[in-house]
Amino acid sequence: MDKQQILKNILMTPEFQEVIKEIRDNQLNRIIYSNEDEANEREKAYVRVKTIDELMSTLESISKDGEIKSKSWKIL
Repeated sequence: MDKQQILKNILMTPEFQEVIKEIRDNQLNRIIYSNEDEANEREKAYVRVKTIDELMSTLESISKDGEIKSKSWKIL
C-alpha cells in the first residue's frame, strides 16, 4: 500500500475525523469563551485552528495526488 492510499484510509475513518473535529472545536471554544483581555490566548487558538486546517489540507492533497495523476494519464 502506498502513502496516498494509507493517508486516504486514515482520513476517511470516522474516529480520525472525530478527533480532528474535537481538537479544532476546542480551539474555537477557547476563542469564543475567552475574556476580553485575553487577546493573546485568542491569537494562539486562532493560529492552532489555522495549523489544523493547513495540516488537513496538506494530508488531503497528498491522498488525492495519486487520483489526479492517474486521471491525467487517461486524458493523454
